Amino acid sequence: MENENKCNKYEGLFVFRNEEELNEHLKECPECREEHEKQQKVSALIKEVAPVYLNKKHQEKSLLIKKFACCFILFAAISSVAGYKMYEDYNYQASLSDDSYIQMMGLPTDEYGFFEI
Repeated sequence: MENENKCNKYEGLFVFRNEEELNEHLKECPECREEHEKQQKVSALIKEVAPVYLNKKHQEKSLLIKKFACCFILFAAISSVAGYKMYEDYNYQASLSDDSYIQMMGLPTDEYGFFEI
């Protein structure tokens, strides 16, 4: 029975009417005024928390970018070392052979091992 006497105009006025009509009703109705004060407190809390939440999202995005950059740098470093090692092995094998690869293939060469035309 308590709910029968309670005013239920607040939501309708807040959503569908202008601010002037809402303020007029708030002057007359203590129940709606109390509800309006609660909503104002909630709104203030949301405005207070919003920057913290947005900053947290920004930090998460920044951390993700940093992780990607670290992985990319690590991959580039490993690729460089592996490439250099392969070049070093190839260069070492080439210096071990007395004959050039052209001579090994059976093509005519000069005294320096270059292809002779």
